[in-house]
Amino acid sequence: MEDSEIFQSHGYRFEIHKIKTPDNFILSAWRVPGKITESMKDIAKKPPVILQHGCLDNSATWTINYFNNSLPYLLLEEGYDVWMTNNRGNFNSYEHTNPKDYSVFDYSSAYWNFTFDDMAKYDLPSNIDYILDYTNKDKVTYIGHSQGTMQFFAGNCLQNVARKIEAFVGLGPVMYVNHMESPIATLAVTLKLDMIFKFFGLNNILLWPKIVNVSLKDLVVRIRRTIWRLIQLICGVGAEINIDLDRMPVMGRREPGGSSLNNMIHWIQLMKTDKFQMMDYGADNMQVYGQPAPPEYNTEIMKDNLKDLDMLLIRGSTDSLVTETDFRKLLDHLKDKIGKSLKYEVVENYSHLDYIWAKDSMELINKPVIDFLKQRKESN
Repeated sequence: MEDSEIFQSHGYRFEIHKIKTPDNFILSAWRVPGKITESMKDIAKKPPVILQHGCLDNSATWTINYFNNSLPYLLLEEGYDVWMTNNRGNFNSYEHTNPKDYSVFDYSSAYWNFTFDDMAKYDLPSNIDYILDYTNKDKVTYIGHSQGTMQFFAGNCLQNVARKIEAFVGLGPVMYVNHMESPIATLAVTLKLDMIFKFFGLNNILLWPKIVNVSLKDLVVRIRRTIWRLIQLICGVGAEINIDLDRMPVMGRREPGGSSLNNMIHWIQLMKTDKFQMMDYGADNMQVYGQPAPPEYNTEIMKDNLKDLDMLLIRGSTDSLVTETDFRKLLDHLKDKIGKSLKYEVVENYSHLDYIWAKDSMELINKPVIDFLKQRKESN
């Protein structure tokens, strides 16, 4: 079943919106504004909410869990106008206004030069501005997972994005990754796989035709437990498997979303340096930044922009991509907000994908998110 059919089969409208960025990338956003039976007048009254996926992911990540166990479903039931946005470079969002010079099918084209810097600078504000303009609202609630939080933090170092945000929820929030405990990520750095990919001109990562995902679905059916254990070596190994392995074929059909090699190199750079900084272009830094080293993101600007924003951060105790040390370093930037406009929670035995895919995510993640949004509404 296609993603549109999932929502439509449950009686909801489904729309796809194309959003052009200032640097001429075309992003795709899924909108589920409400029930098919609802009038446009009633839909127009609903507050919009953005669900932003993480690295190597796409908007379909929010539909991998059983529908009645998913965050989009609960938000819809609470009366939100739900937007699942996509970053550039995944299989739901790989268009450009100049496809000749920026062809997604040509691995050497300029299309693949992006990193999360561009998502913070262009994709984040473009998605927000489009949604606010389309819905005629002043603010939107933002829920990000993984890199979806990183680009939000980086974006607020560049401009005051937060002034357009009603509330922020970070699932597996990322800013620093120097203490990442992922065995496969660490092995990739040790073997310099990024340089091997670059040598062979493979400038995208895990982006392939959807027909490949259909084939993966059949493979996953046979060895679902083994494949999930491999995924855990990236995202975190807990005492228990929290997802329903019967959903693995659904995951195989919809994941991974893909990204650029440059984006992965940027992540590796952060793993090595323990800095929240822009992409290091080596000898080209002078041309790009006017200085020999890449600038660090100005977190003082971010702190000022976020000072009045209501925020909820949720970290899993076995999340190997968001270790306690790195999470504490993020919290240090926001310490003045803790207990006031910032709440944070640690969910035991949760790894990096469990926030969205786990069997008990309705109780441990989705309902606390809704409670947070309700409480801030009531206090305002």
